[in-house]
Amino acid sequence: MTDAAKVPAPDPAGTTPLRRNPEYLKWLSGDLLQDMGTGIGAFAFPLITFMVTGSLEATGMVALVQGLGGLVGMIPGGLLSDRLERRRLRLLAGVTGALLQAVLVAVLLTGSAGAAVLAGIAFLDRLRGSLLGNASNAMLKQIVPPAQLPRAVSVNQGREAAVEMGSGPAGGALLGLSLAFPPLAQLLGNLGSAAATLAMRGRYRPRVDGAAPTRVRDDLREAVTWMGRQPVRLQMLAIACAVNLGANGLIFAVLLDLADAGVPATRIGLLNTVLAAAILLGAFAAPRLVDAVPTGILAIIPVLLMAAIGVLLPFAPGMLWIAVAYAVLGFGIPAINASSQGFFTHITPVGMQGRVSALMRLVSSSLMPLAPAIAGWGLALGGPVPAMLFFAAVLAAGALVGLLGPHLRRVPTAPNWERYAREEGLSAEE
Repeated sequence: MTDAAKVPAPDPAGTTPLRRNPEYLKWLSGDLLQDMGTGIGAFAFPLITFMVTGSLEATGMVALVQGLGGLVGMIPGGLLSDRLERRRLRLLAGVTGALLQAVLVAVLLTGSAGAAVLAGIAFLDRLRGSLLGNASNAMLKQIVPPAQLPRAVSVNQGREAAVEMGSGPAGGALLGLSLAFPPLAQLLGNLGSAAATLAMRGRYRPRVDGAAPTRVRDDLREAVTWMGRQPVRLQMLAIACAVNLGANGLIFAVLLDLADAGVPATRIGLLNTVLAAAILLGAFAAPRLVDAVPTGILAIIPVLLMAAIGVLLPFAPGMLWIAVAYAVLGFGIPAINASSQGFFTHITPVGMQGRVSALMRLVSSSLMPLAPAIAGWGLALGGPVPAMLFFAAVLAAGALVGLLGPHLRRVPTAPNWERYAREEGLSAEE
């Protein structure tokens, strides 16, 4: 395997706080600005589609096409981020994202938007994101020392949750003013991310200078073979598939059901705020949980809670009870991500971060595009109860995978990851 080019962290032992790492702060600010715009756009886009088409089925189908765009670009995006300089890819992601949102603003203002046009723009934007956006996360292990990876992942969760708290209400308010305002906010977020990336001074090459060139198929085969030798990673992928389909399906079903009932977008946005507040609270707790509770337990228990919420959600008597369900649903998400993502990032070599991350996201997200389509069809054909119970059953199946498989349950707390990885032969020399 080709050694990767590292950007030396200022403090390999991880004793200096992340807030004193200038390069990390620039990286974080770029992601923050992009998340602010993307959060508003992502919340508003299904509602924009529903307002333009007036059809639950069409809204679900547009979201399905959008998700397929992300899947198509994942593997090529992972290969790109392991072959090309990652900072340049991140810069290109911001610029092209702004251009596509400008096109969306134009078609909405001119009245030329329809289901096919919206689906095409959504497909291209998600394809662009998966082709180029993978480079940003692939840089993280080169920016922060290994000891701070769980905290960095938790900070990302907290950042995303804090943004999400305002994204729903802001997206609803902007949507009330004009259909074009939410994509305009996303355009500005992409430009802000590009500006922050320009301010970064590191060069994030995945390989050392002078490394022998490799063939794309060999790079991909190396990553697949390496992952296939790790049963714990395969087990976690099965759980992630269930969570991505089940949790996203529940949330999308609630959104469409409320929109179909005539609930204003601003009120629907408040539910997103509750969900984000719970995720933010969970992000504060996640670093301590990762250090104190075995990673395998943190990856299983929250999924069981999600399944229980899915069973209760269709019988919620009003918005307040839905908000309570969202709060419980959101609190466990950071613990799952900080533990599982932190562990797998820790054991994955720098030079394979892009490929392995793309493969994991491809597998774990392979069923996710079906979530909005199933939600739309389920609501149209049977109503909210069977639609939401289906997604609850998917989550229960994911939890069962974690409970029955021995490998994930054995993963210890974060301070013991390195020892466990060596004993189990999970890590590779870089």
